[in-house]
Amino acid sequence: MTKSLFHHTKREEHCPQCGAILQIKNGKKGLFLGCSAYPECDYLRPLQRAEHKVLKELDEHCPQCGAILQLKQGAFGMFIGCSAYPTCNFVVHEKPQTEVSIPCPACQTGHLVARRGRQGKAFYGCTRFPHCKFSLPAKPYQMTCPVCNFPLALLKSENEEHQIMQCANKTCRHIFEGL
Repeated sequence: MTKSLFHHTKREEHCPQCGAILQIKNGKKGLFLGCSAYPECDYLRPLQRAEHKVLKELDEHCPQCGAILQLKQGAFGMFIGCSAYPTCNFVVHEKPQTEVSIPCPACQTGHLVARRGRQGKAFYGCTRFPHCKFSLPAKPYQMTCPVCNFPLALLKSENEEHQIMQCANKTCRHIFEGL
């Protein structure tokens, strides 16, 4: 057999933003095409389309297009979306809870809000994400730490008489009695 069964064909794609050659790169979400002129050009395109696993068909209809709504599992947990996706991109958003607005101690411009992580676990993060990456694993309380004067604390435990608080500063973590 003199002829090879596999033929190598090199195909080059060029960046639509700057014209440089696109390269296959590996990231935490899988393979993607990225511009070879990075960091001057930040163009990227995923090689695989993000898939949402359909868990259940719901009895309700989409208010935008009238198609059936579905319970889906995505990269950031479960959500309700339109079955006509990507033609219709309707998604049911949770109604925000009315809570006391706590200013972010890291950037001083954003506020801490409840969020859900990839596995559905709740945490509190800054509204200016991704510019400010401050986050806490539990609900913060505006109590000043007696040791480092950090403005936030986390509830460690409580009973009828008192609360045990922990400083939210990652370098301090002092445990003290709350009011």
